[in-house]
Amino acid sequence: MPFKPDRFSTSLRSAFSFPKSERLLRRVDFVNANRSGKRCHMRHFIAIAGKNELGITRLGVTASKKVGNAVRRNRAKRLIREFYRLNKARLPQGYDIVVIAKKGAGYLNFRKAEKELEEIVV
Repeated sequence: MPFKPDRFSTSLRSAFSFPKSERLLRRVDFVNANRSGKRCHMRHFIAIAGKNELGITRLGVTASKKVGNAVRRNRAKRLIREFYRLNKARLPQGYDIVVIAKKGAGYLNFRKAEKELEEIVV
C-alpha cells in the first residue's frame, strides 16, 4: 500500500511537525538561553531551558567537533530534533530549550537518546 500523505488530518501533521517558528536560529537567542536558563546535565547531552516571551517552545541544537565527524554530529542533531518533534506536546510552553550534544551522542540509537532526553520533560 503506497503512502498517501492526504490520509492524515492537517492537525495531526502539524502536531508532529518542526516548523521554523519553533527553532532557535539566531545567536542572540542561544546566548539568552545560556545566560538565563537552567541547566540539566545528562551523560550525552546538556539541556538548557530559559523562559521566553513568545508563549511557544523553541528548540536549539548544538553539536561541536568533540561529538565526532560530520556524520556523527548530524546524527546527534537528528536524534535531538526527532525527540523534540515527537514529544513537544509534553514539553512546557513558553521556553527556549538548547540541547548540546556531548561526546558519544552520535553513537546512540533513538531509544537510548530518548530515554536520556526524557529528563527535559520532567
